[in-house]
Amino acid sequence: MKPQLTEGWPTSAQAAAMATTDRYGPPDEASPSLLIWHDREPWRRVVVSRAMVPHRFPHTHVDVVRHVVDHPVPTDRITDLARFSGSVVYDRTRGELSSHCEDEEGNILALNLAHDVVAHGLDVDSARHRCHEAIETRNTEDRDPYLDRLIFEPGRGADPDEVTIDDEMQDRLRQALGADRPA
Repeated sequence: MKPQLTEGWPTSAQAAAMATTDRYGPPDEASPSLLIWHDREPWRRVVVSRAMVPHRFPHTHVDVVRHVVDHPVPTDRITDLARFSGSVVYDRTRGELSSHCEDEEGNILALNLAHDVVAHGLDVDSARHRCHEAIETRNTEDRDPYLDRLIFEPGRGADPDEVTIDDEMQDRLRQALGADRPA
């Protein structure tokens, strides 16, 4: 990675950018505040940000890297995701589940547990407890495998929702906005 891409960035963001570049090669997009990698298996997207978001679960750290996968989430499980971790985010329309943390390992763990919550009905308290315990195994012989790789296959989960406005009203709205009708 070209060092000038992260010049002036906080150390933790620079470290995340370097680790991501070492693993996935140079970013596909770069701006003064973001580096983005597209379609690096198993990720739909990896984003490293100059901005540091303080986070205290399961320990004090800053979130600087986001990993995004395709993953359906039933609407009745979205609240449980929010209760599990504020760093796990579901974009229903795109069908994307993401986690932002200090490193890829933390995001893999969070996404594995999020999957267990939405797909297998793991209760939120158990997921939070497992997250805490897994982090404690990072540098031990008993390392939790949820830190190392996704335990699920990402799958399309886009939900474009339902049209609630009739065709005539949609046409009037498009004309008023000067927009073309989508294909």
